[in-house]
Amino acid sequence: MSIFGQWKTVTIANGGTTSAECDLGRPYENIQSIIPTITVGTLNMTVSEATGGTFVRLGATDMVASGTGNYADTFELGGYQFIKLVAATQGAARTFRVRGYRS
Repeated sequence: MSIFGQWKTVTIANGGTTSAECDLGRPYENIQSIIPTITVGTLNMTVSEATGGTFVRLGATDMVASGTGNYADTFELGGYQFIKLVAATQGAARTFRVRGYRS
C-alpha cells in the first residue's frame, strides 16, 4: 500500500476566500500541495475532525505569499482528513492540487 493518497483538486472561487471542504480519504500526518498564483495575501489551511464539522486554523500554516504560483510544498497535517484552504479575496478562481501522505 502506498504512503500517498490520491491527488485532490481544491478550488477557491473567483471573489472567494475559502475552498469547499476537501476529504483526503483518510487521516494523514502530512500534506503535499501544488499552489497556483494567488492574488493577494497568504494561504492558510483549516481542518476539521469530521465532514461538515467546525473548521479551525491549522497552526502556523502561512503556506505562501501572493505571487506567480507554480509552487509545491509539504506541510505537517497532524492526522486530519478534512481540510479547507483559506486566502484573501481572489481575483480569479484558484485551483490547487493536494494529497495526504503518511510518514
